[in-house]
Order: sequence, then C-alpha cells, then structure tokens
Amino acid sequence: MIHLGGASRQGPLPLDPPAPGHPPAPGQPVAPGAVPSAQVRSVTFVPADASGVARIVIDRPDDPVNAMDLRVVEDFAAAIVAARAAAPRGLIVASGKDGRFVAGADLSLLSGGSRIEIERAIRAFQQVLNDLAALPFTTAAAINGAAIGGGLELALACDRRIMADAPSARVGLTETRLGLVPGAGGTQRLPRLIGLVRALDVILNARTLAPRRALRAGIVDEVVHPAVLLKAAADHALRDRKQKPRGGATAVERATTWLPPVRAFALRQARSRVLAETKGRYPAPLAAIDAIATGLAKGMAAGLDAEARALGELAVGGTGKNLVALALLTLHQRKAVLQGLGRARPIAAVGVVGLGFMGSGIAQAAAAGGLRVRARDRDAAAVAKGLSTIRQLTAEAAKKGVFERREAARIVGRITGGPDLAGFSGADLVIEAVFEELATKQRVVEELEQVLRPDAVIASNTSALPIAEIARRARAPERVVGMHFFSPVHRMPLIEVVRSARADPDAIATAVAAAHALGKTAIVVGDGAGFYTTRVLSVMIGEAFAMLAEGADIEAIDRAMVEFGWPVGPLQEVDEVGLEVAAHAGETVAKARGITPPTIVNALVAEGFKGKAKGGGFYRYSGGRRTPNPRVRELVGVDSRPVVEDIAERLTLALVNEAARCLDERVLRSPAEGDLGAVLGFGFPPFLGGPFRYADALGEGVVASLERLAAAHGDRFAPANALRSRRPFFRV
Repeated sequence: MIHLGGASRQGPLPLDPPAPGHPPAPGQPVAPGAVPSAQVRSVTFVPADASGVARIVIDRPDDPVNAMDLRVVEDFAAAIVAARAAAPRGLIVASGKDGRFVAGADLSLLSGGSRIEIERAIRAFQQVLNDLAALPFTTAAAINGAAIGGGLELALACDRRIMADAPSARVGLTETRLGLVPGAGGTQRLPRLIGLVRALDVILNARTLAPRRALRAGIVDEVVHPAVLLKAAADHALRDRKQKPRGGATAVERATTWLPPVRAFALRQARSRVLAETKGRYPAPLAAIDAIATGLAKGMAAGLDAEARALGELAVGGTGKNLVALALLTLHQRKAVLQGLGRARPIAAVGVVGLGFMGSGIAQAAAAGGLRVRARDRDAAAVAKGLSTIRQLTAEAAKKGVFERREAARIVGRITGGPDLAGFSGADLVIEAVFEELATKQRVVEELEQVLRPDAVIASNTSALPIAEIARRARAPERVVGMHFFSPVHRMPLIEVVRSARADPDAIATAVAAAHALGKTAIVVGDGAGFYTTRVLSVMIGEAFAMLAEGADIEAIDRAMVEFGWPVGPLQEVDEVGLEVAAHAGETVAKARGITPPTIVNALVAEGFKGKAKGGGFYRYSGGRRTPNPRVRELVGVDSRPVVEDIAERLTLALVNEAARCLDERVLRSPAEGDLGAVLGFGFPPFLGGPFRYADALGEGVVASLERLAAAHGDRFAPANALRSRRPFFRV
C-alpha cells in the first residue's frame, strides 16, 4: 500500500510543487431521487448522471500524486457511505488529477510510528477497501496514471479496472522494494485475480506494468484512449456484473492457486528463489509469501490480518526503516538538490559526443525523457554502431514493458547522429562521453565552444577527472559541469552532478534539471579527483588490493563482501568495469591523496588481463564459470594465507570513513546525498541505509573500530572528524 513512485519510467516519482485541487468534472443531470453531492476535503462523491452511474473522485489538494494519508482514507470512507445510500446503477472510482491516479500511501505515515499505530492505520485502510468491494453495485476504477502500491490495491477492490493508454499510466505493487509488504489487500486480491504465480512475480519483484502489459497479465480489463476513459469505465459499471475472482485465466493457473499440493509446491519454489537472491537479509519478500499463503489457505480475513501484522513489524524493523528512509530521501531529493543553486535553463535539445556504450545509454535516456538528441562520434561507422545500440536498448525495454512499442519508436525517432558537430548549435546541453583521458576531453570542450550558443551548458561524463582541469582551456569555464552517469545508464538511477569552484550556479541547476528529465536522481558534489562516488569506492577497492598483498585469497575477499550484502565483491567489480578504467580512476584518486597506487592492476593489464570482456582479470572466465586467476598471486609475490580479521568490516569501514572525510571537506553537502550516492551509485547494501546511516547504527563503535584498524594498518584508518564528533548524522 506504500507509495514509492511510479510516474517516471526510469526513476522515482517526482515531487512536484503541490498542485491546487482540481474540481471533479461536471456530471450529467442528476437522476431523480439521487442524494446531493457529499463534498469532502480530498474525496468527492458525485451523484449518478442520467445513465445511473455515480463517481467517487480522489483529488488530494495538498499532494500532486494523490498519496493516501489518514485523512484521505477517512474521506474515502465517507464517500463510500454516500455511494451506498445513493444506490446508483454503477460507480466509477477516478482521480481528479490529470494523468495521475493514486500513487499509494504517504510514506511519512511510517516515520516515527509504533508498530501498533502503523498496524491500526493499515487495518483502517483495509476496512475501507473491504467496504468498497462489498458495495452491491458494480464498481470500475478509471486508471488515468500511476496506480502504484495502495493505488493498485484500491483498484483491485473495484470489480473492473479500465486503464488509459498513456505513457504515465503504470500499475504495480512495489512495497517489497521498500522492505515492506502490500498492506491493503494486495497480497490477497491480486493472486485471486490473476493467479498465484503471476501475482508472486509482480509482488516479489516489485514490478510496475505499462497498460498493454497489465492487460495481458489480467490486472486490468480494458485499455482505452485517455479521452474516453470515463465513458469506458461507465460502460463497464453498467454492463458488467459482480463476479468472484477465479484465481487465474487458465486451468493450470487456477489449479496452482487453489489446489493445496500444487500451491504448496509453487510457494516453496518462490521461497527458495527469494532466499537464493537475498541471502535472508530482506525479510519482506518472505513475509509477502507467508501472507499470500495464509489468505489462500485460511480465507481473506486471515490473509488481511497476516498482511497487517507483517507490515507493522517490517515498518519498525531495521531493514524496513532503512529502506523507507532511503525512499523518503529519494523523494525529497528532487527539491533538496536545488538548494543553493541558480535558475535552471529550459532544456529541449541535448547533444551527446561519443556513442560508445555509455554515450549510447545517455542518448537513449535523454530521448526517453522527451528530449531531442543529436549525437556525434568519430566516423559514420561508429555513429551507426551507437545508433544500433540505442535501438537495441529501446527494443529490449519495450519487450520488458518499460515502454509501449509506440513510445519506443518515438524515442528512437528523437535521435539523430553524424561524424561532426552539425546540428549541435541548437543544443541547450551537451554531454561528452569520450574516452577517460584529460587531453581528449579538453579538446572536445574547445570544439564545442566553437559551435554552441553562449548559454548552452557543457557537461562531462567523467568518473574521476577534476572538472576544473577539463575546463582549464575553455573560454567560458563557468559553463562546464560534471554529469557522472553510472553504467549501465538505462538501469542505474543516479547522476552525480559535479560543481567546480568556477561553475555558474545556473549551469549546475540546468544539469540537475536535465537529470530529472532523464528520470534520474541527482546529487551535487564538489570537484576533485573521483568526486564522491569514485573516490570512496576507490578507497574500498584499494583496501581490497592491500589485503590481497597481505595474502588474502581473491575469492575470500569477494565472498566476504557479498555475504555482507554487497551485490558483487570488489575484485569482481574491477573485472566488470575493466582493469584499465579502474586503474585510471584509482591512480587519479591516489595521486590526489598523495599515496602510491597499487601496482597489481597495471601489472595485470601489461600481461593482457584487462577485465571480464578482455581476457579476464582477477578471475578467468570460461564456459560460464569464473575461477581465480593464478597469475595474480604470482604477481603479488606473497603466498596465500588465512585472514584472521573481518574482511567485510575492514573494507566497508574504509569506505565509511572516506565518505565522512568527504563531508568534512565539503565534497558532500549532506549525509543524505552521501547515502543516496552510495546506494544508488555503486550498490552500498540498501538494507543498511547507506554509509552515514550505517555509521549511526554502529554508534560509538565505529570510531573504536577505526582506531583499532589504524593501529594495525596505519593512519589511513584514522577516524574522520565527522565520525569523531559522535553526533548522529540523522535523527531517528
């Protein structure tokens, strides 16, 4: 039932300025005997028109996405009472906001509440939706935009669901992404509607579905043009009879849902997959499975009770609190990131220089955000290859339901390219994504200044090179900014916007606005080698190299970090990124810190080991298997030996300490941006909340642990001032 987001195809729902409440569309003449409108603050009951169809219109005046808070739930309950008294022939549930249905429950409801308080609120919402489902006439949800979490649960309580064929329209239950479970009947009504297996896929994977995909899944009954949505919903409300959900469209789906032995097998498989993927660190998916199992075995009432109890417990648990906090940070960041910046310039056209994998991803993301894109690479063949990559990325996204196929065609149509800068003169922003080499990037900036308007912003997609150095030869260095994208661009939700000392505040604001247009979360960081994300990650990887030189096994290092919660170990990460790229970033950061970079990476590169895609690296790759490269131990020159200290603690605390140093040095503006950058940028374990929230959880122990590590391994572990102060970074 919780709102995380969903209006944006590639990122969290934007926090737009509160929109004034939209009055409901005027109805037709009131049918004889109908009761008057029951006007309430956020929900309106509109009496039946001449056809006999009434409406409940949700339009929360202080929230642009109709997030459900306790007042909205109360108002909705009152509207249901009015509808029952009016006894129309049918009822439509609709939104009063253009292109937005109901995003879900307001996340702030979970902040600071006790388990009992949260559970009480959940049960109130459940009861309202039970009352909606029990109305004696047919109800139809008119889904005109995002119906995420509680928004979909509300629609599931209706007898029919009609969805607008619009880019912003999505349905889904995303609560497990927050460490929670659907709490307003989602675990009960969805399996009964589309079958157990399909429902498990939607709930456990926190999927959101575009209109046509939702229709194929059986979640909605019809997809129509937005202009006829209310008419189509009214037709269903008049024509269709109330029916008990069947538990799937096919005999096999219904058997899996209702036959205990078959159902038990499907549930066991789901639990096994969850445990294999989460290693037991994320309790929400297992709790969702339990709630589904309880409801199908013991009835809806028992299932709703299990759902409410599970959500109450998860919301006050460590994992749930950290994931909800991250979601709130992500939502608030859209406004918070603009603090202290200038005025963003309008962006309609973007240029991209370099159509390698990163540049192609950037161009595709910009076009998906509705921007016109002109791209350039060194020759016609490189341009053709890049455009082919863009078509492939977009086709794959359409196949997965990220875009409808018609929208995918429009995205590709917004992109043109060539081997020169023709067509760049009209660009509002140009992003260079050429090879990570200073002189090359400086030359690109100089070339762009010859053709761009004076107010156009130039952004460098560098991961480590200082922006001031890239802009050193520019005529107008103040318009050169950093926009550090993460690979692969179409999956990674973060952009690190880098602000040099001479940067124009308007240029930084424009880069942030561009990030939002691309559906990304932006953080603004100070200039310097590695900025924030590359800097702290390089420190952690450097510590892994140090442990390797002390005799730790490659697999032992990576296994310890994966068991701790990282998606991959640091040495495997280097292989994935590519050893040449990793070496360049590490050397840039090491030089800035005045330390000697490890030699092992360059030694491997010299022997032809350049990464997973280029001959292997720390591992060898053959036949789908990954095995340690024996040459690494020979090059290190130290025999393998057992590790007596906690590998994950040493590496993770090295990163936490460096993150705190970034706060000390004002590379970071806030702990919030530090946590978002770490989790969204390079996979810091989300269930820990980020390096700063993790430091808060450790309390005074973080300083004691760092002092112990400093005594054993040197001053690089000396605690940062931000940690020594012992002041919490966040208020609990």
